[in-house]
Amino acid sequence: MSPAPISVYNTLSRAIEPLSTKVPGEVGLYVCGMTVYDYCHIGHARAMLAFDVVVRHLRHRGYAVRFVRNHTDVDDKIILRAREQGIAPLDLSAKFIAALEEDLLGVGLRPPDITPKVSDHIGDIVALISALVEKGHAYQATPQDGRAGDVNFSVASDPEYGKLSGKKLDDLRAGERVAVDGAKRHPADFALWKAWNGEPTEPHWPSPWGEGRPGWHIECSAMARHYLGDSFDLHGGGIDLVFPHHENEIAQSECGTGHPYATHWMHNGHLTIQDPGGEDIKMSKSLGNIMRIRDILAEVPGEALRCMFVESHYRSPLPYSSDRLTSSLVALDRLYCAKDVAFSATGEAEPKAMGEPGLDAFDIGRAFPERFYAAMDNDFNTAEAMGLVFDLVRAVNRLGNDRGARSKAGKILAPARAAFAIIADVIGVGAMEPQAFFDEMKVKRLRAMGRSVDEVEARIAARSAARAAKDWAAADRLRAELDADNIVVMDGAAGSTWRMRVGD
Repeated sequence: MSPAPISVYNTLSRAIEPLSTKVPGEVGLYVCGMTVYDYCHIGHARAMLAFDVVVRHLRHRGYAVRFVRNHTDVDDKIILRAREQGIAPLDLSAKFIAALEEDLLGVGLRPPDITPKVSDHIGDIVALISALVEKGHAYQATPQDGRAGDVNFSVASDPEYGKLSGKKLDDLRAGERVAVDGAKRHPADFALWKAWNGEPTEPHWPSPWGEGRPGWHIECSAMARHYLGDSFDLHGGGIDLVFPHHENEIAQSECGTGHPYATHWMHNGHLTIQDPGGEDIKMSKSLGNIMRIRDILAEVPGEALRCMFVESHYRSPLPYSSDRLTSSLVALDRLYCAKDVAFSATGEAEPKAMGEPGLDAFDIGRAFPERFYAAMDNDFNTAEAMGLVFDLVRAVNRLGNDRGARSKAGKILAPARAAFAIIADVIGVGAMEPQAFFDEMKVKRLRAMGRSVDEVEARIAARSAARAAKDWAAADRLRAELDADNIVVMDGAAGSTWRMRVGD
């Protein structure tokens, strides 16, 4: 069976176009990962989750995906931070690679197939630079003191330079992380190989141009080539990487190999946060306005972050606020309430036997796959898809309000159960068992309040004892105290259970 046709917005062509792959049914995908010198923030999580959903959907729709996402473990920022802490740069980056992988697991990201590191691919990098030098696209600078200089890419040697960003060579300034000096032929020339300055703690390797280390841009070209070939299908990253990083990747790769680089380019929008003046600005370490992934995960289930991210299209900027995260947590709680109804319902009642709620839940569930795939196949439109998800959630919860639903509506909710499986596989929300989600909510929300599950259980037990003793005043007082702490008590024949309430 052939995979489904998918359309993607290609930054290179500036249009939505059919996904075209070199081998039918197979996708080679490279995504630029993190420079690991600190704990990652939720802006990083937004970027990496966008491509987690892309890969999930491609595989769900029948594609075989080879997904490569790198770790930048050699970089100026890493060297500086390691020097401040008095440790080896590669030890610092190893520490934060482990922390990043732990954080991403908490947000429900599936690991890439391959996670290469710069330090493991020096030979690939040197080989690509050598090809560029041989073909006249790169040169070694010689500073005035006579030391061996950096090896730079000559932007003027590439007539197509600027085709991704739309920038013209005469207007370009040197990109981020590129220092302009008199040894460059053009201000926009960028370092492929940085000469070692003699500092013993700075990572360095031998090369035809002397001891040194890779520049920032060359690493991704070399690693993508190693795992996906000279030409591959899909390249992704944040919108801030279009220039200079991805522009430079294209130039050095195509000039070095003589082949087209990536066919399609996808870029996610920034996670933004308001500055004191009320303006939305990018969340970044350099601006000091970050919230670390692990700090958010200490307070809410990881799926709450996922839910917040996927409620917007991956290409759109996403303003962050605590209210927005709470709203997503409320929505996620409702989703799990609906999943609980759908998977606990039994019985063979026909939809019309349960009136309009039964007919709606059945019809929306039955139509869900076709509508969901239409949204996701069109440039991975999670915003539209999540609208369909919550149409389903509302219909199931409405039916669940009928006291007889759980003993009658098993057949009616069969399409909804199938829909929840699709949602979990592609979007990654609703992937837990409902009770596991409710239990995680208890632990994390109570911890944020300075309370514990054991404390609440003791108060629930005291209330049950008061009810058994017919001390209704004490029972009502305890219930009111629990309600004030957003703890919802549910009395049943088997005793009292409870859940955390989120939102109003």
